[in-house]
Amino acid sequence: MSNRFVALDFETANANPASICSVGMVKVIDKHMTETFYTLVDPETRFSEGNIRVNGITPEDIQDAPTFEHIYPYMMDFIGDLPVVAHNASFDMKVLFASLVRYGKEIPPIQYFCSVQMGRRTVQNHSYSLANMMRFYNIDFKGHHHALNDAKAAAMITYRLLEHYPSLDSYLKSHKKYLRSMRNSKSKRATMDLYNDALLSIKPTVDITDDTHPFFGKKIAISGTLYLKRKDLVQYIVNHGGTYTIYDDMDIFIHGIQRGNTLSKKEQIVRNKIAMGKDIVLINNEKLKSLIEFYDSL
Repeated sequence: MSNRFVALDFETANANPASICSVGMVKVIDKHMTETFYTLVDPETRFSEGNIRVNGITPEDIQDAPTFEHIYPYMMDFIGDLPVVAHNASFDMKVLFASLVRYGKEIPPIQYFCSVQMGRRTVQNHSYSLANMMRFYNIDFKGHHHALNDAKAAAMITYRLLEHYPSLDSYLKSHKKYLRSMRNSKSKRATMDLYNDALLSIKPTVDITDDTHPFFGKKIAISGTLYLKRKDLVQYIVNHGGTYTIYDDMDIFIHGIQRGNTLSKKEQIVRNKIAMGKDIVLINNEKLKSLIEFYDSL
């Protein structure tokens, strides 16, 4: 019986699943990879340093790339009515589902299965990660976290695992899932990511900025509870020529009250940087209030 499926992999720009920055797919008919699909994607949101380190995709790489809304019809043409496999499918299907919700698309009747779960049910290995499963089958594997390379790897692993079953259909009778059965839930990390996106998108509401203000031309990070709401403080920063940042590269660190009156992880990192000679100005809640009141009185 014919084994026909599409192996899929997404890379994302940040912790928010609806931030696709590349997609790779491989179509497998019987024993052959017959077609491939790969494109960079403009996620229309920010990139995190952590994700850039993982997949190597930067904002400069996607300047001329299409958005998910543009590529989605081509993805569906490629998939057709074939089942989709992904290595750790819970991640990739969550990414697809969240992106469809973000762009107001109807959830298609895609059936999918997971090559990690398939591996655990089928063979004994110390780890079922993509790289370890490729080593298990003595298959050369390079370029991890490139969407097309990972899709090809998932396809090869799935093909080898299918040798233990009469057919893909026989496996899917008990182990297929449907994209439509997923629920639209957001992790705490993803919710924070959306919140930071909103803060980073705040623009100045004034035409003239005072270049003598201490925030002018500075990158400013914030942590903790302050006397101003976070969005109001970010608005103040950009209105006075500063740039709000969530990254470690900063000129000023504004720190407020933490739960339990302990130092936040971010503040510990900043103080370590200062101890190592990094020039970062620390501003606590009281100093912030005095600074704003002074410049407002001028």
